[in-house]
Amino acid sequence: EDQMSKQPDRRAEERYLVNADAACPFVSPVAQDFGNARIRDVSMHGIGLLVARRLEMGTLLAVVLENKARGFSKTVLARVVHVTPTAGGFLVGCTFETPLSYQEMSSLVL
Repeated sequence: EDQMSKQPDRRAEERYLVNADAACPFVSPVAQDFGNARIRDVSMHGIGLLVARRLEMGTLLAVVLENKARGFSKTVLARVVHVTPTAGGFLVGCTFETPLSYQEMSSLVL
């Protein structure tokens, strides 16, 4: 018997086995942390970010959106669709892979 099977299960929620239709066709680490970004503007379908380093068009980013005062935090996937040099960095326009809901949008900005 290996060590793993002796470890108590510390998961907070029960996990479920999946059926044959459930799949995970792609897994990839986020290759690089670009550090903090400032949000310039946001819609349910995309976001404008001010970043220090240039990003390539088509790059897929994991973006953490949060509004601590409202207890809102969500990680979204966003694809870079345009890059514009600005003073001190770059304005990067991205489209969300899955649009934000109106409720998520409200929790972030209102």
